[in-house]
Amino acid sequence: MNIATLATIFAAGFVIMTPVGPVSTICIRRALIYGRRAGIIAGAGDAVAVAAYATIGVASGTLLPRMFAPFATLWHLGATAVLIIVAILFWRARPALPAIAAQTRAGLVRGFGMTLAIALANPADIVLFAALFTGLGIVVQTPLQHALFYAAICAGGCAYWVALILFLDRWRAGLTSARMHLLNRAC
Repeated sequence: MNIATLATIFAAGFVIMTPVGPVSTICIRRALIYGRRAGIIAGAGDAVAVAAYATIGVASGTLLPRMFAPFATLWHLGATAVLIIVAILFWRARPALPAIAAQTRAGLVRGFGMTLAIALANPADIVLFAALFTGLGIVVQTPLQHALFYAAICAGGCAYWVALILFLDRWRAGLTSARMHLLNRAC
């Protein structure tokens, strides 16, 4: 695996994080309420899950997606239940701004775990990654290549979250409690 391939994988990890979905809104919300560190750690949970599924996808081609197909409905029902619970909690929340709320170590771990669990609740991503990296011509065969692939895509995802959270940190200065309440409702 050469530097150009690793750069492509890193870039793919960065780009894969850009769609805004439930996990992204959670990470953004945590950054706005609890500050940079909480947002970056929550984003790292998403990056770890995405990197794991990407590694499985590139390693398995189409084998694992076919194995998961019979359980797709169960996965989707479970993920839907979790998202509904999170949505209700967001809807009822009354965030305190402009001061950054205190965040404990346990809260940081919860943020990481929450985004990791929700991102892992979507095994359909394995199919996406298998197709994406097959289309890019990336082949991973040895354990060292798997480790490098995982590290590169995870680093790309983490780089995205660091960049976004630093931007949000600067943007946050213009937020009011009323705007934050509307953002919760939008999530």
